[in-house]
Amino acid sequence: MPTLPATTAQRHTALLARALAHVDAHLDQPLPAPVLADVAAMSRHHFHRLFQAHLGCSVGDYVTTRRLQRACALLRSGPEPVLEIALAVGYDSAQALAKAMRRELDTTPTAVRHGDTTAWQHLGRYTLPARPSSSPQPGASPMQPTRFATLPDGLMALTATARGMVNHTLERAAKQAFGELWEAVQGAGLAPQIRSGIALSPDDPQGPDDPDCRYVAGLLFGHILAEGQGACTQPDIALTGTLAWQPLSPGRYAVFTHIGPYSTLYQTWRAIYRDWLPASTEQLRDVAPLELMLNGPQDTPPEKLHTEIWIPLQG
Repeated sequence: MPTLPATTAQRHTALLARALAHVDAHLDQPLPAPVLADVAAMSRHHFHRLFQAHLGCSVGDYVTTRRLQRACALLRSGPEPVLEIALAVGYDSAQALAKAMRRELDTTPTAVRHGDTTAWQHLGRYTLPARPSSSPQPGASPMQPTRFATLPDGLMALTATARGMVNHTLERAAKQAFGELWEAVQGAGLAPQIRSGIALSPDDPQGPDDPDCRYVAGLLFGHILAEGQGACTQPDIALTGTLAWQPLSPGRYAVFTHIGPYSTLYQTWRAIYRDWLPASTEQLRDVAPLELMLNGPQDTPPEKLHTEIWIPLQG
């Protein structure tokens, strides 16, 4: 009997399973999202979003959970010193393991060794779907692109970068990055030439308070990204601080519209990667997706904010 071709959902599940197996086999080593993307033979630009869409947690949260689950199992089952167990699950000291257990489980290695299993048993159990399909998750609204668009060559955005996730959000970093941009642009008298505002979040957060997670804010001059109109320009401006000119990858994109506060954007991102992509015949392109702000919080209530999510596609 001939082998039926795997669906996109099945391929994603199989590739993500490689990454999960690698995590379990290498808990004593660094496990950043780019390394796991390479193990899974998936794009570094999309891996952490596919991971979160299918498992319901970030790569960093999953790795932390597996490390603590392994540490608790070792503490309960044997007499090895806490330092030895810490090193075996990727922490560089007994103190680092104890700190993680207090933060995530509200317990200590000593308490677990003496029988405290309550917090340990409540650790998240993230698993891939047993039978992946191309159908949306139960209760999910059908996710469809607002349109497809093709970006031309030569689009350049003036960007500023800030770092720091706080309590699962990049809100503070976003304000800092756009604040740096606006101060520079207004100081140079270039505000009237702005036509589009974009954002990129290229990193997988390593926990809810990751100080290194980046938020990249960008402005386009002369070109209206939503309409594909106008000649993009690079006006003269001093590149101080984190300011830089960054090209936008040309090519085909699926464009989705999110209406509502920025705090709920993750729901649309997840539906795109979990529901729409597997059900479509589209293949991702190995470049970064982006967000396009059609209005802003300065003069728009959160429930009426319009944000487009641009997903790069092959073809």
